[in-house]
Amino acid sequence: MNKWIKKWLQVYLKCFINLILYYRNVYPKTTFDLTTFQGFNLPQHLPINRNDTLQNYIEELISDIIGKLNHIYRVGICIMNIKNDYCIEKYVLDFGEFKHYTDKSEEENSTSLLRETDVFDEFRSSLNSLQSKLEKMDSIKDEYVTFEVVINTLEMNLGHGVVDTITNEEVDQTLQFERDTNWTKMKEDDNLPNLRPKELSMLEDDGIIVSQPEHLSQFQKPKIRITSLIGCDINPFIIHNYIERLIFHDGSSESAYVDQSIVSSL
Repeated sequence: MNKWIKKWLQVYLKCFINLILYYRNVYPKTTFDLTTFQGFNLPQHLPINRNDTLQNYIEELISDIIGKLNHIYRVGICIMNIKNDYCIEKYVLDFGEFKHYTDKSEEENSTSLLRETDVFDEFRSSLNSLQSKLEKMDSIKDEYVTFEVVINTLEMNLGHGVVDTITNEEVDQTLQFERDTNWTKMKEDDNLPNLRPKELSMLEDDGIIVSQPEHLSQFQKPKIRITSLIGCDINPFIIHNYIERLIFHDGSSESAYVDQSIVSSL
């Protein structure tokens, strides 16, 4: 990986995750330090959670992502409604067009062409775009959401090919083994709740065509609203950035959000 990208990607991911946790009310705002961390020379300091356990988790996650980036094409920070376990928002970094070099000479050539200031400015613009959007989004109720990290990968087998006995000298190998065992494999799905009646689903699975009664229209599949953000776009340094938000036709997804009519009347 280009040395400038690797250097600043670590800082960017730390800012990216903490901004989401702060503005989406995953943790109380009083648990964040707002006066000491100024990432990428942005006009105001960025919120960083003071909990050591959480920050250690984030730092380890970032190291793991960078170490496996050759096999990663998408990283999503999911905001989960703890009342029904729905993913109501997802903040996505798409590495699908990110250029990975397998040849050392190509990597050295990219380093000479891509300046550190270019990388820095791209990350700065991307974070500024994210923060501006987060500041305008509907507020989430206290103690109503948690977060999960979902990572889409290609051709990556975790926990395979590791020797049974690891000596004390093989520190790097041990660390890599521990990181692999921390990953949980999930099946592919649309990340959407199944809102159709079980009986109706069984009929459809058996190949029987049925008309949907009017009173069952409430079970239609929810929609996803996608909002594009500024990413990074200097070849080979391409990262797409966007937000997915779960939308129900009957407005039931709003239960995690603060009622704006009440806020306006205060």
